[in-house]
Amino acid sequence: MKKMLAVLLTAILAMSTLCASPSSAATNKNIVEQQVTVIINGKYISFKDPIINNAGTILLPMRDFYEAIGAQVNWNPTAKVATSERNGQVVELTINSKTAVVNGTKAQMLVAPMIYKDRTYIPMRFVSENSDGEVYWNQANKVVEVILNEQIHDGQSPGAGEETPEVNVPIIPDVKHILYMNSARIEMDKAPVTKDGRMYISSYYFSDYLQDSYTQWVNENSLELTISGLTFKFTNNSNEIYVNGEQYKGTEKPFIQSGEMYVPVKFIIDSFKNGGSLRYVQDSKTIYVTIYDYMMTSSFLDKSYGALGVPQLVENAELDGERQLFVSDNPEELIPTIIMKANETLAENHVKGVTSKQHRVYGWHINKLGENAKIGITVQNTSNTALQITDSKGMSQTTSNSWSTFDVGLPLSDAVLTNTLRNAKDSQITVAPGETKVIQAYDIGKNYLLGFTHDFDIRSATGTAADYTIRTVISLEAEPQLEKIHSQAVGINEYAAHPRGVWPSSAVKVTLPTYAVDSAQIGYNISNGKTDHLLTAENSLDTMNGTVGNPGHFGMSYKVDIPITNNTGKLKYVVVKITGRGGTYSGAVKLNGKTYLIPTLKVGQEYVQLPVVRSKNRKDVIQVEIIHAGGSNLPVAIYVETR
Repeated sequence: MKKMLAVLLTAILAMSTLCASPSSAATNKNIVEQQVTVIINGKYISFKDPIINNAGTILLPMRDFYEAIGAQVNWNPTAKVATSERNGQVVELTINSKTAVVNGTKAQMLVAPMIYKDRTYIPMRFVSENSDGEVYWNQANKVVEVILNEQIHDGQSPGAGEETPEVNVPIIPDVKHILYMNSARIEMDKAPVTKDGRMYISSYYFSDYLQDSYTQWVNENSLELTISGLTFKFTNNSNEIYVNGEQYKGTEKPFIQSGEMYVPVKFIIDSFKNGGSLRYVQDSKTIYVTIYDYMMTSSFLDKSYGALGVPQLVENAELDGERQLFVSDNPEELIPTIIMKANETLAENHVKGVTSKQHRVYGWHINKLGENAKIGITVQNTSNTALQITDSKGMSQTTSNSWSTFDVGLPLSDAVLTNTLRNAKDSQITVAPGETKVIQAYDIGKNYLLGFTHDFDIRSATGTAADYTIRTVISLEAEPQLEKIHSQAVGINEYAAHPRGVWPSSAVKVTLPTYAVDSAQIGYNISNGKTDHLLTAENSLDTMNGTVGNPGHFGMSYKVDIPITNNTGKLKYVVVKITGRGGTYSGAVKLNGKTYLIPTLKVGQEYVQLPVVRSKNRKDVIQVEIIHAGGSNLPVAIYVETR
């Protein structure tokens, strides 16, 4: 069926191209090609042709989009009309006409379908919403998410003039729902409620599971909910909502039920600068609430297309800093043939004879065990002196779909570079001799990926040398006791080369050769055969029950100094570009103190360009720091040129 549809769409595209005037859209100066990420039902969709913005409306290439949503299409070459059908929704679009026909009724569009660069383009939002779907746009991150009827989003309000019932309708109250509040997994003891097509949940799910959030009753009918500095004032059955003292009047009506204030989820999400998303998966009764301000604080760089030259090797890269790196990423897939007991150790780091040490634990695991589990970081004190654990902070993210880089890798990388790792609930812990304490614990649902990075410092309370063991452990028990898991680490998955080991530092530092302005572009491979010896299986500080090297330097940052000479006496503009070298790449990059996010790049085809650096001095240094977000095992190359 898919092959037949692809053939049909190709024929349609060819006919539409022949029938269109090549200049009909080419002369429209309002058209701008956009670097936009499109996600349909949780999957990234790659378009061969560019996405365009015409007068503020996003248009997508017809063939790729209709194929992605599974619509059937007919083309009338005489009338230049494309008719699509999906789930009983019939949409007729005419090239260069703003009037569409939906199920026999005329409807107006802001921008007409068009021919652009010999390709047929259709307005994304109009077609999606009239093909039994919904569209969510995140301006800051330039991400479009299309949800078709396989997943149900927070509904829209009834049309003007329709009566809206005041009764509260629980969503299947006899079934316990699961709520993911960003990375926190919650079994809801208070059911979500739909009212007037909107989803409402108790305010305490926000205040108890988001950092820097709390509630305060103003009076018996009004409650203030503060989330990371943004204060909402909700009043029972009133559509007057105040956000930081500013009044908004809409269709949302918070209400009190069983002594709890139920608040509109989508309204709260949309109130944040970077927005977020609300997804409801009906089959599993699971709600996903994502607020991007908590996930990523930095903005994305625009993607550029083309191949850069072959980079040179870097020979002077070396480990930097004293924060030891402990990687728990193998076995990446937790399967019954490897995790054979209800309680197991995933990886371990035996530390001996130290008075103080800085640690970073980086983990990446997928639960394929068929049931929910809990993963924890523990410290067992095997010495005769008490241990003080301080400055404990980190971040974790989970996802159940294939876009793990966006859901997990990028937020972790962003948090490290922006120094926004969150303080642990117990940021200071004392571990007595012979005792084991849990430093951090994470829920991981079945078929979910969990990624985490956690930093903490350990010192001997008496100043004498101490011994201890750091572990990542997993439990399948209903009431897990992670601190009692002292087993040997499970074996590695020899058929999946994901890293596991302990290395002396969590950063690599390199100074590139001096670049003279007006010289030709030059590139350097930051991870290559000359530097990969830094994190091998052989030089892991702990061999556990098997180790695997970390050539992609997961959990580490690259600190790169680029010396610049400018003997021209004139102001010059220096450009730094970044691309992947060993497969698809994404990550975060800090340039002279400011952090940016790198979208997924195809090796040899795409790159990003950092903001231009002004150089007027005879000598300058550009400072770049990069963290890999997942994917490639040989992550990145840096190029320098003069604009």
